[in-house]
Amino acid sequence: LHSCIIVSTDLPRASVKIVSPQEPLYTGDRVTLQCYIPEYTDWTYVWYKDNGLLPSETSKNTTIILPNSAGQYQCQGKRTDQPQSSYISPNHSISTTALPTASVSVSPHGLLYSGETVTLQCDISDYTDWTYWWYRNEKLQSPGSPSKTISTLSDQVSQYQCQGRRTDHPQSSQRSVFLKISVTANQPKATLSSDQKDILTGDSVTLTCTVESSGWRFYWYRHRQDYEPVATTSGSSYTLSQVSVSDGGQYRCRAGRGDPVYYTQYSEPVHIQVTG
Repeated sequence: LHSCIIVSTDLPRASVKIVSPQEPLYTGDRVTLQCYIPEYTDWTYVWYKDNGLLPSETSKNTTIILPNSAGQYQCQGKRTDQPQSSYISPNHSISTTALPTASVSVSPHGLLYSGETVTLQCDISDYTDWTYWWYRNEKLQSPGSPSKTISTLSDQVSQYQCQGRRTDHPQSSQRSVFLKISVTANQPKATLSSDQKDILTGDSVTLTCTVESSGWRFYWYRHRQDYEPVATTSGSSYTLSQVSVSDGGQYRCRAGRGDPVYYTQYSEPVHIQVTG
């Protein structure tokens, strides 16, 4: 009596692997997928996306482009000898991660004036090794600068977008949205005030120059506004200490910012009377 022993062996197991690039995957990536079956080498390959057969794909590797080809991928091996097939692989989900976001900010902040030069800065949410690409009205202006800032006229700020690019993955950011800002055609006028008008020799008096918005340097003039300023300050106040009679007279101020400097109109004069 002969006994017959039948040994049942499991089919080879297939799996889908990402060859390149490394995850996370971004919009625009070319992704190479591989059908990995550890046993045997003479497979032909069958690929499935979202449970549908991909009849044109028969190689071990397949390349897809995101985001249009995102989805669930499976593969299976077929061969003429035993075993004639592998198991169908588990689903491997291929999805896209949003590219890093870019945003534009403008300095100085707040209200801008027609004709002044401002600085635009491009900030990107992730990574630091970007080069910066600037677009004005959709046309490339500055390709691949290592500096994240550019200068432009205030009237053109809302026409600019920026984008980052780098050699590593991800190789680009999203392009920023257009910046919505207010630009006024009215040149601002400085307003000058004094904490006292009639003072005695040896006292001090503080002048204050007021301008709407921020980021100004202040220029102080005595007698003639077309002369060089008697002082320049980063703050809006200017103090005359231990005054003498010769310090009296008409004072004006104005403010400036940017490079080249954009100036406000001169203030109306304030008269300082010093008595002995």
